[in-house]
Amino acid sequence: MLDKPGNIPTKAEFSAMARVNFLCFVELMFPVLFPGKKLVMVDYIELLAAVFQSVEDGLLRRVNVNLPPRTMKSVLISVLYSAWSMGLNPALRVIAVSYGDDLAHHLSAETRKVIQSKAYKAIFPNTVLQKEAVNQLTTTAGGYRYATAIHSDVTGFGADLIIIDDPMEPADAISDSRKTKIRDWVLSSLLTRFDNSATGRRITVMHRLAPDDLSATLAETADLVVCLPLIAEEAQHITVKTKSGEQTTYNREPGHLLTYPWHDHETVAKLKKETPKHVFESQYQQRPTRTGSGMLSIEKFRRYDPQHLPVFERLIHSWDVGATIGGNASVCVKFGLRTEEGQDLLYILGVVRAKLELPEVSQLIVTLAKIEHPSLVVIDDRGVGLGVRQEVQRRGLTVARGVGKPPKAIELAGDIGLRPSAGKIEKFGRSGLRIADGSVLIPTSAPWLDDFLDEIASFPNSPDKDQVDAMSQTVAAWRQSIAWARMFKPAFT
Repeated sequence: MLDKPGNIPTKAEFSAMARVNFLCFVELMFPVLFPGKKLVMVDYIELLAAVFQSVEDGLLRRVNVNLPPRTMKSVLISVLYSAWSMGLNPALRVIAVSYGDDLAHHLSAETRKVIQSKAYKAIFPNTVLQKEAVNQLTTTAGGYRYATAIHSDVTGFGADLIIIDDPMEPADAISDSRKTKIRDWVLSSLLTRFDNSATGRRITVMHRLAPDDLSATLAETADLVVCLPLIAEEAQHITVKTKSGEQTTYNREPGHLLTYPWHDHETVAKLKKETPKHVFESQYQQRPTRTGSGMLSIEKFRRYDPQHLPVFERLIHSWDVGATIGGNASVCVKFGLRTEEGQDLLYILGVVRAKLELPEVSQLIVTLAKIEHPSLVVIDDRGVGLGVRQEVQRRGLTVARGVGKPPKAIELAGDIGLRPSAGKIEKFGRSGLRIADGSVLIPTSAPWLDDFLDEIASFPNSPDKDQVDAMSQTVAAWRQSIAWARMFKPAFT
């Protein structure tokens, strides 16, 4: 940050730099919040400083930040960025929201400590507080930082900047109703408080807690999502530009530790061992999965290497049919059948999900069958599936319809046969027995795998059950499925 190597800026020069450079401001204010300590300038802090410099420049208006616990994300964003932005504009109106009043008030007190410090006053002499309530810092220019909790009444408060910091607790992540209430309040109450929706800024900062948490919802409209796991699992390259033309590039390679030099690999390995797996994966790795229902652990699945697929005796396509584009998706789970050491095995080779009208669903089923030549196509022909099953049969496919009453779980489609009657839970339970004995294999990696396992782990609590249904109707009918697959020739050959 020096113009010339070896030159040490004066306090006045540092103050002038901090007025225009957020990273410099962070360095100067750090001792105010942490007396006797010196900021360790790791690369992700430089990245975040560049991001909020760009937000202040108006180049970014909607930003999500996902970082592990204890990485200074609240200090950098809720405290230092809000104080810096108010310094640049004393009339700025900020609403800062957290999951509870205690956290919201703590972050407000930390912000007040910064604004009242001598160092801050030297940088921003025109930003003066005239009111210092526990939940509201008001400037003499009419600006404020209003701190509140999720679900509080924000009526009467307008905002130029809304900061959503840790809006959820872990207990919220396992409750669909709580997640829905938080989502509804943020979208219908909080985000309507912008004085000018075209220029208003929204920053969401949290570690991930669930696949459908608030961060996931707001990421859909974000200009930038900065998602940094503790241990990099893949290469990351993020470039941020500011109005002045400066560019910050952040690069990580697999295995890179986010908080080095504060943590080393030994420390992180111990943390990982001591932390429940789903907590580590979500809060530290930013890769959340639903908390399992307890019906079936995804660890029960055997794995196979998708780069070295064996030869399969037969292929099976198992379909759960959705009705419309706006409704549930139509889902196909693809299986490969082979025998190893006298044991019949089903490899799950892929999942197809599509929201289509019924004629297009029928066409997709036939098209995939012509390409991949399954010897058996299973369709649950309850409801809308009946017409689809009849249509694809007319086009030449051999179809088994899913039925649920033991001992038969599928039967060759025709005029005679059992109707599907067993519940989803019963079929899933029978499938779990085959998965637990190692008869069903999944790949070690695949683009569709995380969503599939998420649904499996949370069943029956997951909002979508289409993948479970498509899998279960074939696996639960193990003997019948394999017998029918071997009985018929591959389709369209």
